[in-house]
Parts: sequence; structure tokens; C-alpha cells
Amino acid sequence: MLIRPVHVSLVWLLTIALTFFTPICAVAYGDEHISSTGSSQLESADVLTSDDSIDNDAIDSGEVNDSPLEQGSKNDSTGGGQLTPAESAADTMWTPSDSTSSAQGVPDVSYDAHVSNVGWQSVVSNGDIAGTVGQAKAIEALRIQSSNPNLDIQYSSHISNLGWEGDFSRSNNQVTGTMGRSLGLEAIKIRLSGALANSYDVYYRVHVANFGWLGWACNGNPAGSTGWAYHVEAIQIQLVNKGMAAPGDTTGAFIPSDILSALVNQVGQTTSCSLSWSDLASIKALGLADSVRVSGEMLYRGRVTRSVVFDSALDASELVVDFETYGPFDVSIDYIKDGTVKATQHEKVGIVADEYNLAPLSASFPVVLYSLAYWDISSLPDGDSIPSIVMLDRPSAYNWSSLPDGMYAMPFMTESENATSSDWSIFADYVAALHELNPDSKFHLYINDITCALIHRIIYANGIPDGNYSITLLSDGSATYVFTNKAFDISDPYAKESALISEWNAAKAAEYQSGAVSSNYSDYHDHWDSMHAVLTIEPGAEWWMTRTNLFTSGDNNAFANEIASNPAVKRKNVASMLSSLEGRGESAVSSLKTLYNFNDGYFNDAVAQGKKAMMFLGTYVYYEQNFKDYAQLTETYYGDNYLYYYKGHPNTPTGMYPEKQTQLDSLGITDVDSSVAAELILFFNPEIGLSGYGSSTYNSADASMAGGLWNMTKENALSPDSSIDYSVMDWFASPISDSSNAQYKELCADGDTCYLVEFSDEILASGEYDFAIYSRNSASISFYKKQPVGAPSIVKVNRGNTDVLSTAHVSEEGWLPSAKTGSIAGTTGKAEALEALKVEVQNAPYDGGIEYRSHVSGLGWESSWAKDGSVSGTTGQARSIEALQMRLYGDMADKYDLYYRVHCQNYGWLDWAKNGEVAGTTGYALRAESFEVRLVGKGEAAPGNTDEPAYRKSPVCQAHVANIGWQGELGPDSYIGTVGRGFAMEAFVASLSGMEYDGGIEYRAHVANIGWMDWSANGGVAGTTGRGLQMEAIKLRLTGDIAERYSIAYRAHVQDYGWLDWCCDGEEAGTTGRGLRLEAIQIKLVQKK
Repeated sequence: MLIRPVHVSLVWLLTIALTFFTPICAVAYGDEHISSTGSSQLESADVLTSDDSIDNDAIDSGEVNDSPLEQGSKNDSTGGGQLTPAESAADTMWTPSDSTSSAQGVPDVSYDAHVSNVGWQSVVSNGDIAGTVGQAKAIEALRIQSSNPNLDIQYSSHISNLGWEGDFSRSNNQVTGTMGRSLGLEAIKIRLSGALANSYDVYYRVHVANFGWLGWACNGNPAGSTGWAYHVEAIQIQLVNKGMAAPGDTTGAFIPSDILSALVNQVGQTTSCSLSWSDLASIKALGLADSVRVSGEMLYRGRVTRSVVFDSALDASELVVDFETYGPFDVSIDYIKDGTVKATQHEKVGIVADEYNLAPLSASFPVVLYSLAYWDISSLPDGDSIPSIVMLDRPSAYNWSSLPDGMYAMPFMTESENATSSDWSIFADYVAALHELNPDSKFHLYINDITCALIHRIIYANGIPDGNYSITLLSDGSATYVFTNKAFDISDPYAKESALISEWNAAKAAEYQSGAVSSNYSDYHDHWDSMHAVLTIEPGAEWWMTRTNLFTSGDNNAFANEIASNPAVKRKNVASMLSSLEGRGESAVSSLKTLYNFNDGYFNDAVAQGKKAMMFLGTYVYYEQNFKDYAQLTETYYGDNYLYYYKGHPNTPTGMYPEKQTQLDSLGITDVDSSVAAELILFFNPEIGLSGYGSSTYNSADASMAGGLWNMTKENALSPDSSIDYSVMDWFASPISDSSNAQYKELCADGDTCYLVEFSDEILASGEYDFAIYSRNSASISFYKKQPVGAPSIVKVNRGNTDVLSTAHVSEEGWLPSAKTGSIAGTTGKAEALEALKVEVQNAPYDGGIEYRSHVSGLGWESSWAKDGSVSGTTGQARSIEALQMRLYGDMADKYDLYYRVHCQNYGWLDWAKNGEVAGTTGYALRAESFEVRLVGKGEAAPGNTDEPAYRKSPVCQAHVANIGWQGELGPDSYIGTVGRGFAMEAFVASLSGMEYDGGIEYRAHVANIGWMDWSANGGVAGTTGRGLQMEAIKLRLTGDIAERYSIAYRAHVQDYGWLDWCCDGEEAGTTGRGLRLEAIQIKLVQKK
């Protein structure tokens, strides 16, 4: 308090005669300095103005305020001179020289620095350097003052580990910083105050470790750096007249840590973000970084599901990075200098849109509808697009590497996971994340109608508010009608629907409140009976389907008719949707074909076997006259170069007509989803062949596809009155009846069913033949050439391929599609039991057929043989077939050998059996899982190994062994007795079980001190027990019918000799007259050839 009056008086004295009062000024300034340093230089009342702060209590300990006198020998300087302990206080105080520093009348500015390992340096002024350069020594404290008492200098510094002092809390020779704590200054701010403050600008710049000299700052702006832990090593300060040029370059005066911090903004509603820097010039001028690496990761439950890496030179103030999808990203921006990462910026980035299309779809037909509609539903009037997030539970339907613009695989699963799997809960979690990023986003949900319960998980439980979502149900094809009709086949469908609506709304309200899906709507197939109810519950919802006339209900179809007439039920025409797509141009058509693997596996078998696919076009099931005949005619015409498929009429889908599926199975024809428009199949599969009943589909077929037209003469087909262009067809087939041309009737044998085959003009032009006759009875097509006189002559005859058609009924799945020669009937790798089977010969060239029987678990061998497509085994009883026998009969048995084999539990494929032999296992309770049948010419080579087609646990044997007693029963795969223990067999029993023929087993033992004993049979004991008499040899033989079919083979393990050679059918195994114990025997049945 005593200093301030002296300080004021000096203002007047200095203006009159500064030189006379210089000693007094020195003492006065020295008193002021000492007084102020005697208290705290960093006052606790100072206000901090940055994110960093100083612990003022720690600083106020006094250790930071050492005066030059108190420093003693610590004040060695490499700056403007050196101080010694002998120097007086006055000698160490700043002594302003002239009141101005130049002819322009600018006051002097003086300053000195306290340097690490040096102490206080000498005072310098007017732009001179305080501190050190090139010595890596930090300035730890600084004092500044003006030579003019009307011009105060205020300042504050940023101190390592402490942060900014109070804003401009130091002035006129007060110490900023610390001493004795090894804390360097990192930045400084200086400004002018007082009467002359508006007359001058104060400029200052600092030399910073690792950066060097920075640009000049002025008038309170910071100079230096923060956040880098780089110390200020030197400083220059200079006053200039107001508005005059800076002493040097002002670029990059201050380098905050966030100078290397990009502003990240999404570009509109795209998946790209712009990265921009506010001071790129300083970054480049200072050489802070020359390139950046932007890394973005999307994480779900700790796993990275999407990642993007973008490298770029840092030569533009803005970069654009495409994150390639929507959702939350963790972004790292590495700032790189000469290949080394200098700093890293971390950001949470949300890529969002105002609207999304959500498509968690399953099955085939909903994917068809969504894919065809995609370009319409994803386009906005202004030309922008709505992003579509897609997940399929049959992922093979899409080519995931070729999604069209605006379509994205569900990002919370990896790209490979999207291509192979699906998960509804993960999809819902992803929607929750989008909603959290932008609560105003709208979601348009497209789902299978039978998975309508997903609305609860995806919309309600995620809290998507009313008005921010829409619902579109997509028909699942036949299942839509089958499930709905089953649900409402009751007397009061309206009451049921009302109950469904109430239950749905209650769950909806609970889910909005709890944020968790209700248990009775948690599975995606829960409440498929609520499909129609959704249209009432959710105003604006739509239900897309191709047919509305297939619904039925138990109230004489009143409820069904209401469904069909509901305005929210939208009938979609696939042909029209295709036309609309084609109207968008070749680009859209190409994109769809690239995206959608439409066949969804329909024709995979044909591809795998190197064959073409021929699709039969059906009509209404109840109008399909002579389908079997026409199908076999077509197969006879085209032969084994094709595999054959059936596409029914959408109004009578195969799924609703089980008898049709049975017919197709019996013919070995694969059904294609009837609800899918044939035009769409042709659109995606232009390489397939097409034959069948009359259909407008032929208008979409070209000549390379068209085959035969059924049940129509050529004349009628090509009539000018026809609305369908059948000119592309190769041939036309129609029944030969009493009203047919007499010439054709004469070529059809009495009692035979025949069809006339007429050919296109193009085929007739070859002149090879004029027409053909197909005979159902002989399964042959005879091609005829008309003659000028007399009957037409036969040019050639095509006979249908003789084939064996096998059909399996398996647990869990029921009857499977029939398998032809070369394919298996049943399953492998799924642990599903073969429970029943049917086998028949197709196009048999001779009289006769095939018969077969099964060994069924718990029942044994069937007593009678099934034949020619009838059922062997059981259904609905959970009994597995364990073994089977097959054989031909009639002339077929004389011309062919029948081979068959079984895939069974634990063993896999066994060897091939032949002509009535057993294939499979008996006595082991092992299920058969599949079988395969081959027909080969008599005496020709077998299709594979025939050594062990069957394993039988028969005979069942048991041994009584010395020191052990009776062992457990063992089958033929193991020996009975012991080996390597020196224990004799003393008694033996055996029996047959599970054999396909009547008969038994007999056996006798040669016993020490007794010799050969009488024959025992079928469980009787041979040998002795309790007498200590060893068996030495044994004989076995079969009796009854089984002896005609099998031999019994056996071998003995004998003391001192080990295993002897195999014997059979009553021969002696072991030794007699040598006193050698029999230790073990092995037995098996061998089928006689």
C-alpha cells in the first residue's frame, strides 16, 4: 500500500527529468517488486478462463515468488548477462531507459525470463530474445513492464500441468509462472491498459519446443501452444504504434491442441461426412501434419461390424469421407507427419437420414415384391432416395456384393454374416440406434405378413412414436392364405379378430411403456393370425398380395370377402411391376438382375447335375387333364438332358392342394412356388425350357424357351382368334380319341392311350418327319413320315428312360420330393430317421416291377412286401426303418439287377446290397436316414463296393469264462471270451434275432476230460459251468430257411496259438487232443451269393 503513491509520483517526475530520478525509480520499482513478490504473484482470487485451471493454493505457497535477491547463485543466465550473489537488489531490478524506444515515440517494453536450470536471465527489451533457443530449456516464469507509467502491460500464462492463470492476472513486472517446480510455460497472453493503451499495439511471439518460432500474436491473443505439453523456450515482445504493421508473420501464433481437430459434418443425408479445419494454413506452415488417416468403426456388442479407412494428403481445407452406411460410428483421425502419427482426434459420428425403409424379410415371395418395388418406394419427388436397410432370412436370394444404390445390408451384422444369416433382435437393436441418433426419423417397415409380430420388437419396444412409422405387409405366398383361412375357419371370425386387436393393443401399450417386447409377441412367427388385424390397428398400413380371391372363412366367407375388399389390401401384379421397372431403363433392369438371385435354389439340382431345367406350366389344378401323361410325354421327348419342374397356377398353389404335391413327388417333378409369377421366373432364368398347358406366359417367352404345348392341337393354338402367341412352340400335343383322324387312330394299338404330337413349321421344314404318336402304355414316341401312298412310315422311336423313383418319409419333415437314379431319398447330416418309403420303376421296358420291405424299430421285419409305389414302413408312429430289402419281379428280374444301399446312424453309407439282400442294420437300434437305388443291366458291374451292405447283431452270443463267469451279450462285431489273460472259455450260448428268414443256430463244445458234447441250440448251454473244465474247440451251424441264405463263419483264439483261421457251417474251430484251452471266439453271418 505504500508503493502505489510513490508509483504515482514517479509519473510526474519521469515526465520532467527522468535521468535525475533513475536511481529513485529503480528503488521504487524495486520496492514495488519486492513487496509484490513477498505476497502471492498468482493470487487465489484470479479467475481462470480456459478449460485448464491452476491449483492456486499450491502456487500460493510462496515458492513460485522468489525474487532475484532470493535466488542467489541460481540466477545464472544465458540471456542478457549473469547475476552474482554480491549484486544488490537495485542492480537486479528493471531500470527503464528512455521513455521511448524509437523516433516514433513508442515506449520501451522490458522483460526477463526464468529459465529451467538457469534461473533469471538479464532483462531484455523491444523485441530482443528472452530465454534460449536450441538448448531445450523451458521458460518457467516471466516478468514484463512498460517504460511509460501511463501504459500498463497485463499478461497471464498457461503453465504445464496447471493450465491458464487468471485472465491477465499479472501486470507491470509481476511474475507469471512458477519457479522451483520444473513447470514450464506453454503459452502467454499480453495486452495493454492505461491511458496510452489505445495508442499502441503489443506484439509478441514465442519459440516452442518441437515447433520452433511461431507467428506474432498481439493485443491479448495467445501465443504458444496448449494441449501438446510443449514448453516455451524463448520470447520476443515489441510495441508498435496503433495499426502499424506487425514485426513479422502472424501465421500460427498459437497452436491449441484442437488446431488438429476437424469439424465433422454429415453431407446432407448421404453416408458421407465432410472434415474441415479452421486453420489449415497454420497446420501447414508449422508442419504439424502432412496427411490424415480417417478410421471409422461401427460396433455392436463389442464387435466391429463395419469399418472404413480413408487416407489423404492434408492439402485441402475440407475432405469428404464415405462411411458407406447409416448408423453410429466411432471415428479416429490420425494426423501424420513424415509417416509418424503426431496426434489423434476421436469423434462419435452418427450417419442419419430423415426416413428409412426397413426390410427384414423371409421366404421368397416377399423378397420378390420388395425387390420389384424397390425403385418406386425408395425414390423421393425431389430426386433424393430413402435409404433401405435389408436383412433376409434366406440370404442367398441376394447378391450382397451388388446391392443397388441406396440399399444397405443391415449394419449391425458383418457383411459376411448378412450373406449367410439373419437375426431379428439385432435388426431391432439397429433400429433403436437409428432412433437414438435422430428421434425425428421416420421408419417405413416392410415385413412378411406372417411375421407381423416383428412390429412389436422393431417399432413399439423401440419407442418409435405414432406418425414416425408406417407398416407394409408383404404376402408370404401360399402361406398367407393357408394360415389366414385356418385361423378364421370358425363360425364367428369377427369376434376372433376383435380379440386379436385387443390383445395386440394391450401388448403395444405395455411395450411403449417398458421398452421391452411382450413375451407373446417375441417370436417372429407369433400371432401370424393378426395379419388382417394390423390394418385396423395401424391406420395407413397396407397388405400387398397378388391374389385376393383365395381367402375363406367359416361364416360362409363373409369375413373372407371383407378381407378381399379392404382398401388397404393392395393387389400387386408382377407383370405390371416388371413393366414399370423396365420403364425406368436398362440400368434399373440390370441392377435388379444383378441384385436378385431369383431362382432361390429352384434350379440348383439341374445346375449341379449339368442339366437344363424344363418348367411345366400348370393350370387350375382341377382342370389339368392327363397331367401325368403329358409330363411323361415331355420327358420322353427331351430325355435325360433335363430336370423337370412344375409351376402351378397362382389361383391353385400347390401348397393348398396336397394331392398335387403327391402327384409331383410320384413323378420326380420339383414344385416351384406357384404364387410366384411365371413371367418373373422367365425374367431371371431366360435359359430354362417351358412346356405345359395354355398360358399367357408364352407371350413373355421367346422361341429358345418354348417347348411343347399340351392339350391343344396346332390348328387351335395358331388360330387368328387366339389372344396368345403360340407360334414360338416347337410342338403341340393332344389326345387321340374316337373323333380323331382315322390315320392317327390306326397307329394307336387297341387298348392303348395315345397322343398326337404335331410340330412347328420350322421343324417340319427339315423334312425328317411329319408327326409323332406318344403311347402311354409303352412310354414311347414314334415319329412318322407321311408317304404318297399307303400308311406313314416310322422314322424313329424315342423311349422314355427306365428309371427308379424313390420317395422317403423322414422324421421332422414328412414325405420328401422323390429322387431319381443318382439321387438319394432321405437326408444325411440331419439326424432324421427314415420312417417310410416308396419305390417304383418308371418306363419299365418289360413286364414286372419292384417290391420291398423294411425292418422297423420295435416291430422287426414286415411280414409282407410292398410293391410299385406303395408304402413300406410307418408314418406317425415315430418308428425308424433300420434295414430294408428290395428285389425285382417278373421279366424285369430277368433283365436287370437291383442295387441299393443305406445311410445309417453312426456308420454312414454302408456297401451296396443286391436283389433281396439286407441293407442297413438289425439288432443295434440304429436308424436308417436315407437310401439310394440303382438299376443295372443283368450281370453288369455293381455301382460300388458290395462287401458289407448290412450289420446284424446276430447271432447274439455269451461266454462263461474261468475266473469271470458269464460275460455280457456281445454281437458279431466283437469277440467273446478274453485275449491275453490266460482265461479259458468254459461254456457258450448263442441265438439269432432280427433275421429276415426263419431258422435257428446249433453249436457243440469239445470240453477237457469230456470230449465232444451233444449239440445245443438257440440259447441252450454248450460246455460246463462250476467244474473248472476248459473248452478246447467248438462247432456252429444254421438250421431252417436261414441256412439256405447264410453261412455262419467263426474263428477261435487258442492258448499258445492265438487266432486260428476262419471256419464255417459245422467245421471244427480250436484244437483237440492237445490240452489247449479255447480263450475266445468271433462269429459272423455271411450271405450266400
